[in-house]
Amino acid sequence: MSKSSKRGVFKGALHDARRLREIAFVLSKHGFKELTRGLGLDSYVSDYDETDSASEAPLAIRVRRVFEDLGPTYIKMGQILSTRLDLLPPVYIQELQKLQDRAPSVPFEEVAAHIESEFGQPLDKLFSEFDAEEIATASMAQVHRATLFDGREVVVKVQRPGIAPIIRSDLAILYYLARIGEATIDEIGLFNPVAIVKEFERAIIEELNFMGEASNNERARLNAVDIPEVLIPEVIAEFTTPTIITQTYVDGHKLSTIEIDSYRAQRLATIAMEAAFQQIFVDGFFHGDPHPGNMLVTEDDRVAFLDWGLVGRLSRGQQDELVDLIISVITDDIDGITRTVLRMGYPDKRVNLRRLRRDISKVRDTHLTRSLSEMDLSSLMEDIMEIAHEHRIHINPEYALVTKCTATVEGILRSVYPSLDIIGTLRPFAERLFKERYSAEQLMKRGLVTLTSLNHLLKDVPMQFDQVLMDLEAGDIRVNVAHPSLDQHLSAVNVLGSRIFLGFLAAGFIVASSVLISTFDWRPWDIPLLAILGLLGFSTAMILSFAALAWHFTQGGLKKVRVGPILKFFRRK
Repeated sequence: MSKSSKRGVFKGALHDARRLREIAFVLSKHGFKELTRGLGLDSYVSDYDETDSASEAPLAIRVRRVFEDLGPTYIKMGQILSTRLDLLPPVYIQELQKLQDRAPSVPFEEVAAHIESEFGQPLDKLFSEFDAEEIATASMAQVHRATLFDGREVVVKVQRPGIAPIIRSDLAILYYLARIGEATIDEIGLFNPVAIVKEFERAIIEELNFMGEASNNERARLNAVDIPEVLIPEVIAEFTTPTIITQTYVDGHKLSTIEIDSYRAQRLATIAMEAAFQQIFVDGFFHGDPHPGNMLVTEDDRVAFLDWGLVGRLSRGQQDELVDLIISVITDDIDGITRTVLRMGYPDKRVNLRRLRRDISKVRDTHLTRSLSEMDLSSLMEDIMEIAHEHRIHINPEYALVTKCTATVEGILRSVYPSLDIIGTLRPFAERLFKERYSAEQLMKRGLVTLTSLNHLLKDVPMQFDQVLMDLEAGDIRVNVAHPSLDQHLSAVNVLGSRIFLGFLAAGFIVASSVLISTFDWRPWDIPLLAILGLLGFSTAMILSFAALAWHFTQGGLKKVRVGPILKFFRRK
């Protein structure tokens, strides 16, 4: 290994140690000392006074503050978790949605140098004008206005230099903590942290590659090309790379600038809601982060959707499930809601259908106090997701993202037009999908698929039955029996056997060394060689004994700990 490689490895290890110490300090600061101990990080931080006001705030607020204090990667992870209504209760979702991605601006010299390096030309040869003052900045990128030589006004989004290795380092630490937590903290097992980190890694690595965002943007633009009231900026391909994306500039303002409850507010709110439903129920490809800064209104009263880094995708089957759920809600079909919720996810234990139906009925009753036009559909969907969560039903994350995005859009639009009829806006899309599903053509297609599957089944059954009879006759039938806790018992036996082996090995060294020292007195060249070998044997026996004891008190006797009220929000009833 070269000197530079060694320095790189040492520097990386030093950074990870410092980062772990920082994580331990932040967790302790906000009252998560038990969690720090459970993750094995207590050695990285000295005792912290948990009577500090930071640890007395409500649990959800402290969780949000931990993400804030740990910086950009963790803020981004918190923002992604805020879309996971299938994982966290609403109080934590609401807190995590407050996370703001703030960062100091990158000096213009560094931005210009990066652009020139990517395109191999001076900045003034690429753009006729380039504004040195950024119009937006975040932890991963910075945005500047510019003008091309053909006169088009554009925005140039430039990835923050050096952010990729920082994120990859933080991901490695997150994996480490997730595996430790899953192995040592009982409640975290319900949360499946390794899978969450893996999903986050996929999302943030995709976001680091601006070519993916450019592809998302162009797909959304082509989907909306025939909707004149909706505007999606065009990506300038020749000025786009994995770390730079250039798009046409949208001259617009936030919806909040519109006069509340005016005719214009009604019209634009309806256009925006219809556009969102078009993306979900027709395109199956929707904006995953529709906050107020990403939804603008132009001077000619078009609604613009910006920043397509985070998107959601729905298959035709998933769209059908959503339509089934909405139709069941509109028609007050509790059994239909219950069946659809079960199809939209998978339970990790036996579900009491009677209790599930009762809980869904209670939620539906709370929303029946309003007319359909006034119903808060997003709130109802969130409540249904929460019930699924309580019954240990894992809902597909895409459904949770749909619910979160719909709730966000609905909240933005109701702030300018409180009388927005969500159900009335949604009904044409649901009716269209329903008619398409049960059209004569679709019924014929599904009938043919079913008949083909049945034909294959009828053909295969006799052959499979013959195989079973032949195996019975030859005595080749095998039955596999799985014991739920057998692996734990085998592991315990393996650990016990290893300890006994170490004990016998230490005892053998002690006996052999004693015999060498007391019985033989061989002194070649007047050196008590056998006595020296005996002392070495005693030393080896002591080392083995201490190793066995250390293993017993640290790893060999390791059991999962419970962190009690600190992780209450991971538990499901």
